[in-house]
Amino acid sequence: MTFLFDRETALVPRGDGSLYIEASSVYRNPTGACFGGWVAAIMANAVQGHDDCQSPIVSVQTTFIAGVTAGVVDVSVRLLKSGASTQFWRVELSQAGDIVVVSDIVTSNRRPTDLNYQLSMPATKPVSEAIILRPADGNAPLWIDSYEQRIFKGVPFTVNDTPQSLIWIKETDGRPLDRLSIISICDSPMPRSFFLCEELRTGSTVSMSTYIYASEEEIAAVGSEHVLLRADGASTRNSVNDQRVELWSKSGILLATSNQIGFFR
Repeated sequence: MTFLFDRETALVPRGDGSLYIEASSVYRNPTGACFGGWVAAIMANAVQGHDDCQSPIVSVQTTFIAGVTAGVVDVSVRLLKSGASTQFWRVELSQAGDIVVVSDIVTSNRRPTDLNYQLSMPATKPVSEAIILRPADGNAPLWIDSYEQRIFKGVPFTVNDTPQSLIWIKETDGRPLDRLSIISICDSPMPRSFFLCEELRTGSTVSMSTYIYASEEEIAAVGSEHVLLRADGASTRNSVNDQRVELWSKSGILLATSNQIGFFR
């Protein structure tokens, strides 16, 4: 079975070592620009599929210079430095000869240590008791349908005390979790401004960083189950909106965290 996410993130190699992809019509926002999680995932896929890649992705730092719009997206990837266990990569996306997104990606082989601390997993209801997210017809991007989301805390387009939200999420078609889907899911929460105001405040992400802590075995153990996504923000003012994300397995493993900043109107 070919899962939707795999089909939409498949890169095509050129003979000169570069890659390209047709901008996804599925993972696209109502503005016409592609979903940032999809953008970060295809850049990570360029590294993960490179012949010289020796280890799993642990860090992705992406800067959105402009939106990725319909048409061909050119992808260039180069290895900046390779050490004994860690590699540093630079990926650039271009459209019509102009760079639109850049990403610095780190891959590394991490070993277990005698230190074993992580945050406490948020208390939440079981998936079966959470409310299914059903976006209003015509107002939500198509990519929302790619995820099954169940809300435990945080109602969008209402004035909440804080912008925190807790959501159980998984791929709708049952695709098992992996590093690429972690990177995409970490950008799936609505902007924090949606949880502080009844109005739709349009905006865009400027930069996003995602850090993956889980081992390959811990990610594989999740399979197609829901993962818990906690999103919060430190500041929403002066047209600047931040977002902090934690991604948890049902067993209580902190899989990844993510931070981003964007501008809103």
